[in-house]
Amino acid sequence: MSSSEIADNKWELEASKAPVTTIAGLSQIGVFIGFILLFGYILTMSAVAVVTPKKESSLGEMYKNMKQDGSGPAPADAK
Repeated sequence: MSSSEIADNKWELEASKAPVTTIAGLSQIGVFIGFILLFGYILTMSAVAVVTPKKESSLGEMYKNMKQDGSGPAPADAK
């Protein structure tokens, strides 16, 4: 087959194009972009968590400061 015969074949030309004009092609692009955004968000929030200083108040300290009946923070003189 010569190169001119290959160039005349329309199906080869169509097969070499990406399917961006169909719903299936657009949905594949959308899913790919969604995964990129998800992993970008995960990486960004991981970097933020590494460089952000830890807060002093934790769940253990809030539990320690609760009243005996569990209704709220303990008064200052109850310590």
